Amino acid sequence: MQSSRSRLTCRARNRFTPSIALWQHFIAPGPQQQRLYAAFSTTTTTTTAAADEATREEAAGDVANVVLHANAEATPATPSAKGEPRPRRGLVIRRPKTDKPTSQGAWQEYKRVASVIKNAKAEWQRREASRQRSFEALTLAKNASKALEDYEGIIVEPMVNPEPVKESSLPWCPSRAEREDMSAMDRLALEMERFCAYAKPTRLEQRARDHVIKEVRRHVLERMPDHTLEVFGSERTGLALATSDIDFRLIRPHQIPDPERAHLPPRPMQRSKALGGLQKLHSMLKDTSGTYLITIFRYARYPLISLQHRTSTLDIQIVLANDTTQSRDIIQRYLKEYPYLLTLFTVIKTIFEIRGLSDVFRGGFGSYSLFMMIVASIQHQPHARNDAAGALVNFLRFWRDFDTTKHGVSIEPAEIFDKQAVPVRTGKVQARLEGGEVNPLPIYMLCLRDPADPTNDLGRKGAAIKHVQATFRSLLQRLVHDIQMKTRPTLLGPLVGPVYMLNLRRREQLEALGKRLELEKMKELAAVAKAIREGRDVGDRKGVEGAVEVKEGRGTKEAGSQEAGSPEPTTQQPTSSEITTQQPTTHQDSPPNPQEVEEQQGGETAIQKDKDTPYPS
Repeated sequence: MQSSRSRLTCRARNRFTPSIALWQHFIAPGPQQQRLYAAFSTTTTTTTAAADEATREEAAGDVANVVLHANAEATPATPSAKGEPRPRRGLVIRRPKTDKPTSQGAWQEYKRVASVIKNAKAEWQRREASRQRSFEALTLAKNASKALEDYEGIIVEPMVNPEPVKESSLPWCPSRAEREDMSAMDRLALEMERFCAYAKPTRLEQRARDHVIKEVRRHVLERMPDHTLEVFGSERTGLALATSDIDFRLIRPHQIPDPERAHLPPRPMQRSKALGGLQKLHSMLKDTSGTYLITIFRYARYPLISLQHRTSTLDIQIVLANDTTQSRDIIQRYLKEYPYLLTLFTVIKTIFEIRGLSDVFRGGFGSYSLFMMIVASIQHQPHARNDAAGALVNFLRFWRDFDTTKHGVSIEPAEIFDKQAVPVRTGKVQARLEGGEVNPLPIYMLCLRDPADPTNDLGRKGAAIKHVQATFRSLLQRLVHDIQMKTRPTLLGPLVGPVYMLNLRRREQLEALGKRLELEKMKELAAVAKAIREGRDVGDRKGVEGAVEVKEGRGTKEAGSQEAGSPEPTTQQPTSSEITTQQPTTHQDSPPNPQEVEEQQGGETAIQKDKDTPYPS
C-alpha cells in the first residue's frame, strides 16, 4: 500500500535513526545482550561480504556515531589465510570530539553548557551594541569636524548592562517615607549627595588605587630610574571616582620647570627627546609579565601611553604633560567657593561617561573642560536654591540653549563674548590661519576660555558638542517631567542609573583587591606583634617591619624617586548615615582583626585570588 503523503527525510549528518533507539533500549543495558549482538554482527558481516555498496553506506549512516566490534569472549577464533587466529577486539564506542568546531563555534557535549555560553555571548553582543552606537555618534561628529562640515546632533543613549535592576534598589534611591515627606527638589539634592558618596572610592577601593599607583611607579622607575613619575589629574585634585583613570606625568631628568611656559606644549627639541623615552617605556611595559592589558601608544599634542591594570581593571595613562600646578590651584579655589561643586561634578561626569561623551580622542569632553563648563554655568546662570539640585537643572538648561555659533564663554572674567571678534588662540596659530596653513574650526564648535591660560580654548576638541546639546535637551525634559510628577523612585535614574550595573563587576574586583591587600598587611602586622610577644631582638623586628615596607612599596629607592611635595591621593569617607542608605551590598568596609589573621592557617582561607578577567571597555 502506497503512502498518501511523501515521506520526510532528514538530511543532517548527525540525524537520529530508530536503530540507535533500539540499541540503547534493548542491547546497551546488559553485557549479555552486548556479547550476543557483537557475535551476531560478526557473523552477519562474514556472510554478507559481497553486499551492495549502497546498502553498506545506509547501514553505516543508521548506526551514526556508535560502532560495535566483536567482543573477545563472544567471537570465535577464525583462522586467517595463514592459519593464525584473528586478534580479538573489545567493544568500542566512538563519540564526537568536544573540540571539533562547528558553524556556531566550539562543539559542547552538554546542552546546559552550550546554553550558558550562548547567553553569555548574547549579553556581550548587546553590551557592545550599546557601546557601538555611542562610538558611531562620536565618529560622525569627529569626521564632520575634520571635513569642516555640519552634522545633526542626536540624543546619545547610555550604555546598558543586559541584566536589569530596579530603580528602587539603587544605592542612592530614597526610601518611600523620604519620598513622601520631601519636595521634589529636596529629593533631587539628597539623591545627588548620596550618589556622590556612592561614586567616590570606598576605603578598600582607595587602598587598591593607591596600590596600583605604587606598582606603576615602581615598574616605570625600575626601567627609567633617572625619570620622575608624578600623579596628576582627577586623582590629584580629589575629583576621581572609584573607576576613574589614573594619570601620570613623566618628567625627564634635569627638566627645569618654567612657570612662564607651563601652559604651552614642549619645544620641538624637548618633545623629540621626551617622545623617544616614552616610546622606549611603552615597549618595556608591554613585556611586564601580563600585569597590564591593552597597552597603546597615542600620538597627540601631549603623547601618552594608555594601558589597563589587569587585576584592578583600572585604566592608566602616562603622559608627557606640562606642569598643571596653576590649573590644579584654580580647581581647588572653585571647590572652596562652591561647596556643592564636587557633588554636581560627580553627577555630570557620570552622565558623560556612561554615554561615551567623555572620550577626548573621539570628540568628547575631558574632566577639566567639563569642570570649567560647570563653573561657567554657575557664574552666568545661578539658581536661587544655591545647591547641587538647582545647579544641575541650570547646567542642563544653560548649555542646551547656548548658541555656540556666535558666542564664546569666559570664566575669568565672567562674560559672554563674540568668538569671531575675540578669538581664543595664540598669536602663532592666528598667523598660520591668516596664511592659510591650517583650517579654522567649524562654526558650531564650543569656545570656552581657560582661566589658567587665556589663549587656550577648552572646546576646540569637543566635536560632539551638538550631540551633547541634543542629549541635554532630552535629559532636561525628562528631569522636569519627573520633578513635576513625583512618581519616580529616583529622579537621577534616567541620568546616571545604568552606571550601577555597568561598574558593578569592576568595583567588586577593585574591592576584592583592596580586601586582599588589607589582609596581607594585617598578617604582616600580626607577625610583628607575635615577634614582640616572643621577645625577639630589635633587629628581627626591624627586619619584619622592613619586609612590610617593601610589601607596601615604601622602600628607600621608591621614596627617593617620588617628587617632593607631591600629596598622596585623599579619600572622602561618607558619614555613617550615608553608609546605611547608599552603600552597595557588595562593598565590605569592615577591617579585619589582626588576631584573627594571625590565627588563620597560612591565610589561605582568607585571601582570595584575584580575577584575571578584565572588564570589557
